[in-house]
Amino acid sequence: MINIGDYFQGFAVKVLADVDVNRLSSNQHEFNGSKAFRELLGTPVGKNYLPTRMAYLDDDLEEMPEMFETSLTWYDTRENHPTRGAEYRLLYLSAAEHIIYRAEAGDTLFLAKEEDGNLILVIAKQGSTILRQLQWIFDVQRTNETLFVATDMDAQPGREEMASEELLALLGIEVDLSDDDLLDSILHRFHKTLWPSTPDFAHYARSMVKHVDPVEDPDGTLMRWVSMEHRMFRTLEKHRISESIATGFLDAGGGVDVDAFLKLSLSVHNRRKSRAGLSLEEHISAVFSANAIRYVKKAKTEGKKEPDFLFPSKAAYDDPGFPPACLTMLGSKTTLKDRWRQVLNEADRIPDKHLLTLQPAISEDQTAEMRTERLQLVIPRELHAQGFSTSQQEWLMGLDDFLAEVRDREQRSPRVSGQLL
Repeated sequence: MINIGDYFQGFAVKVLADVDVNRLSSNQHEFNGSKAFRELLGTPVGKNYLPTRMAYLDDDLEEMPEMFETSLTWYDTRENHPTRGAEYRLLYLSAAEHIIYRAEAGDTLFLAKEEDGNLILVIAKQGSTILRQLQWIFDVQRTNETLFVATDMDAQPGREEMASEELLALLGIEVDLSDDDLLDSILHRFHKTLWPSTPDFAHYARSMVKHVDPVEDPDGTLMRWVSMEHRMFRTLEKHRISESIATGFLDAGGGVDVDAFLKLSLSVHNRRKSRAGLSLEEHISAVFSANAIRYVKKAKTEGKKEPDFLFPSKAAYDDPGFPPACLTMLGSKTTLKDRWRQVLNEADRIPDKHLLTLQPAISEDQTAEMRTERLQLVIPRELHAQGFSTSQQEWLMGLDDFLAEVRDREQRSPRVSGQLL
């Protein structure tokens, strides 16, 4: 589990008003809500210039946002007028207008104070999934309040590691999930290879998890397997990167080889992306096999379309006489963004699609659109209470629900010579 108290001294949340972001309403380059900001930033003496990273976040984001480095000015405009009450202001530079003026009234500002005193200011679009995720990780339950501040970070609940790691990375914070206690066993098992294949590594990770039962508890088992592999891979990755750094990034002339450094950074990023989805598929497959579920991976249905999982078989799918009501497809994605729409175009014979994800805190607007498109989300049960409303939770499927539905369809499937197609 991850606790944001390990990374922040506190935070403030503010629902932006028109005067905050509309250049026609105000040219003061400042945010109202000084009471909450004062609880977070303290009482300024003179002008306090606070190093700050800023970004605007919405669901169109495909890659890590570019965090704009600037500073905010925190001061009392009436400091030199002792007969008048204090009036605190948090000002931003005109260079930050390209971020601030993307926002609209109703968007939400998150101002977080890091352990070193530096600030992170991000604005999340109203109704977006990224907003719901920020509310989830900061545990902002009272989402209708205009202002909210928290400085008791010990009271913050723990959060699921993988989703928290990705979300904190959006804020420019690197989370170290490596575990030195795992390194020796990993290196002993894979001493002959630099980077083990995804199937081999996933299989070994499952063998390291004790006291789970993919039949009795498929949801919990999947989460334990995925979490173990994620932690193990981060451990191996950190070790390999340390080895590369130890050899240095020096060119023939003794200077820094920038290209070599950038190449390493890019390879780390690409490897993480490519392995995450593939390893999830490996663990889902292991759950299906343990439950004696008939399925096929990456079977071509139409043209180049390849659903991640097809039930009960490709032969059944290809048989025009096999009823579509007895067919099932499942896509799998560690996180969604807008990529969930890709699943809608897979397996044309199956009108109702299923998609498994490990992403918590998806906006109600997005899940409503999924329901309209006849896409059913499958999410491990322990994530159902992580940022989903009561009505969303009632609609979500657990992995156990999905297995039951597949079994039911298989039992209703026509048979040929006593065998399922």
